[in-house]
Amino acid sequence: MRTIDRGAGLVSPARASLLKLAPQLLLVGILLPSVAAAQAPIVNAVVEHRAVSNGLAREIEAIAQQGRTVWVGYRVPIVRSRGDGLRSTGTCCGRCRLEPPTDLVMLLHVDRSGVIEIRSEAVDCDIDASGAPLTWLDTVKPEDSVSWLAGLARDTSTRTNRFSDRALTALASHASAAASPVLVDFARNGATAQLKGRALFWLAQRAVEEAVPTIAAALDDPDTEVKKQAVFALSQLPKDEGVPRLIELAKSHRNPEVRRQAFFWLGQSKDQRAVDYFASILK
Repeated sequence: MRTIDRGAGLVSPARASLLKLAPQLLLVGILLPSVAAAQAPIVNAVVEHRAVSNGLAREIEAIAQQGRTVWVGYRVPIVRSRGDGLRSTGTCCGRCRLEPPTDLVMLLHVDRSGVIEIRSEAVDCDIDASGAPLTWLDTVKPEDSVSWLAGLARDTSTRTNRFSDRALTALASHASAAASPVLVDFARNGATAQLKGRALFWLAQRAVEEAVPTIAAALDDPDTEVKKQAVFALSQLPKDEGVPRLIELAKSHRNPEVRRQAFFWLGQSKDQRAVDYFASILK
């Protein structure tokens, strides 16, 4: 085999070729992740790319001022859900996934009045735009997205409950650490019982440390519906966190509706500690 002298060592021709390509390969390795992040994961769309330089809210406002009806999209890291089973995206493809998705795709329907519809899907969902125009935002910061969505969710005076709920759900799906404090604020100070309840639910799904004291405070909320949602949120915690607290509520909480809800969700848990507690009552 012919060799090429490279200082103190001998290098085969094939290896020499690879060495010549090393700078190019390194550049490709650096660029590929950023290219993937910038790519719109949507087929059959007429895509226009825009960079967000002055914040997401201003960018959306600028697009709305163009007077066209258009879809706007971007992607951010998605929060990892608990559990390790096969996953299906019930709102979209219905396919089972071996691995959880890495990114959340945000899709916003925008006209001259602003955002009129919000959709959020996992990046592995097959989305077909059917030839619709799509403005794809390449450089959205997750924290900026959380802040902007929080503003939409809080605007209950001009938005429907469904719109606010979709904004809050999308916010809760962000992996950004900025999402949990915002959910705590909604759970404590949400404008409606529905918003408080949804925030409690999503908080229990993602952040046990913040969820437990927030749920405890919600159990004393003057609105009975918020109390019921707080008990439900306890049932969504990991069982070692949720079941003992549900048992304690069933035993001693002063509100009869809270106790009834605790009994119900204990029954749904199928946890042995719940079974033992029910058995002790029936003795």
